[in-house]
Amino acid sequence: GEGPLDQQPVVSKFKKLDSGTQIADLTLGKGEEIREGSRVLIDYVFRRADGYFVESTENADPFGFKVGAHEAIPGLDEGIRGMKQGGTRRIVVPIANSFTCGLSDTCPGPIPKDFGPKRQIERQMRRNDPYNYFFFEVSAVKVLNR
Repeated sequence: GEGPLDQQPVVSKFKKLDSGTQIADLTLGKGEEIREGSRVLIDYVFRRADGYFVESTENADPFGFKVGAHEAIPGLDEGIRGMKQGGTRRIVVPIANSFTCGLSDTCPGPIPKDFGPKRQIERQMRRNDPYNYFFFEVSAVKVLNR
């Protein structure tokens, strides 16, 4: 049948991009497609590799940025391309494609506002484990293409 369990992605369904970032669509959107130059609003749940919760937009505004303008961490900027408005995707972002600029307001986001999530990210970045990653589940809330 086509129950909810049939729609759960399995690891083999992840597509690995050249950068090492991996993507797997959960639901396909029907709206505008995200591409270089798109202005997007995304909701996300952000976890460490061990599944530990870091942050989400659940009780906050969606994260907005322009694709390809260095406003989002590289793995996220690359990982959402090809999604359509209304779609949901899992994105596995290797540490090397994440918060390499740091966590200041001038760096690519999403930058958590609270100390706790920032400390989680800093600890993971300092671990110096090339196989470590961050895990995002992203929903494309709004996509604007000019």
